[in-house]
Amino acid sequence: MPPRNTHYVPVGPISGFRVWLPVLFLGYLFLWHLPLSAQQVAKRSHAISASVLLDKAKARIIADDPHGALSILQQAKPGSRFDSDIHAMKGVCLAMLAKPIESAREFDQAIALRPNFAPTYFSAGLAFATFNNLDRALDRFATALRLDPTLPGVRFNYALVLARAGRFAESEKQIDLELAANGSKSGNALELWRLKARDSYYQKKWPETLTGYGKVLELSPGSAEAYSAMGEALYSLNRSQESMTALEKAVALDPEDGAAHALIGKLYQSENRQDEAIAEFELAHRLVPGNREVVYRLFRLYNKTGNTKDAARIKKDLDALMAASSGQADNEREAVALNNEGIELENKGDLLGALDRYDQAVKTDITNPVFQRNAALLLCRMGRPQEAIRRLDDILSVNADDARALQILAVAKELAAGEVAKALPAAQRSNF
Repeated sequence: MPPRNTHYVPVGPISGFRVWLPVLFLGYLFLWHLPLSAQQVAKRSHAISASVLLDKAKARIIADDPHGALSILQQAKPGSRFDSDIHAMKGVCLAMLAKPIESAREFDQAIALRPNFAPTYFSAGLAFATFNNLDRALDRFATALRLDPTLPGVRFNYALVLARAGRFAESEKQIDLELAANGSKSGNALELWRLKARDSYYQKKWPETLTGYGKVLELSPGSAEAYSAMGEALYSLNRSQESMTALEKAVALDPEDGAAHALIGKLYQSENRQDEAIAEFELAHRLVPGNREVVYRLFRLYNKTGNTKDAARIKKDLDALMAASSGQADNEREAVALNNEGIELENKGDLLGALDRYDQAVKTDITNPVFQRNAALLLCRMGRPQEAIRRLDDILSVNADDARALQILAVAKELAAGEVAKALPAAQRSNF
């Protein structure tokens, strides 16, 4: 659940695969019993036999027995009007048995026999998604959606896999369409709003994140995920007190949320409440031991308070983390490349791309304030001064004497107050 850590992948394996596919087949098996043509009448007994086998196999799938279902389907003789359905159901069984190549082959045969039947593409998409073959899953979902935009579940699962592929803006568009069409009467309104909120969160669209998770809380008042994500959104918007309230609710509901504890620590640190900040950072460090920023902040705080024993202990952890990621030198080199790429994107007008690169640089080398300053400058240029102020305060909570951060902060505060601000300095390049 976001934002337990900043690398959270919002969608894990398609939930309920063993449920979705049987239910899907239950939904469209009725379509298989259509009136027979003249040619099909001659094959009536063959068709009835195939239909019986399909019904039996369907029952075995629902009973979570894909081996049994596959054994039944193997008895079917080719040449009936149910051939496509038999291949599709074999594809389901093989997907449940974790055989991706064999499953894909069966779905391809089913599609070749009935190329305009949306549910088969939907089932194939679910199978590919289960095997994390996202490109093929998205292709199958898109085709199913084109053939039948009203097919239950297809747009939601398409959005789900788009989000898993990191295509959050596209996922959000699909969820908006689903909410517009079925949101008020949908039985999965909570999941729709949760996915929309996550899409906004991962695009750092903080106001939209607040709106989306606000809807989640209306439907699920005890959602720790919602409070945690809203806490980070409010933190990023420099609404510190509201952020603290949301984060405290998040950790009350989920005490293991290391990201929320880390943000609470940063809020305490910015208020110079050092002992409370240390306590939260220590807790976050235990819960998310790989978070280098938390370890670095702890190290700086222990040094600042003269606690040499704990400073030495944390320094060992920091050194180990640096070594595990190929060393500080490699981190610095990578961060410099990301930062300079961000400047190039900014010069080309790709502001969101530039912000993403600066943020990646910040995470890669947490000791260099240049990257966070560049992000703050860009946020000022994007008309988001409160977010810039938050980032600059984060820099100053670690180093109160950062002259460039203080300079940018003065301009950001003027912009936030609606005043005509002084000219912003240029983004700062880095060299390794």
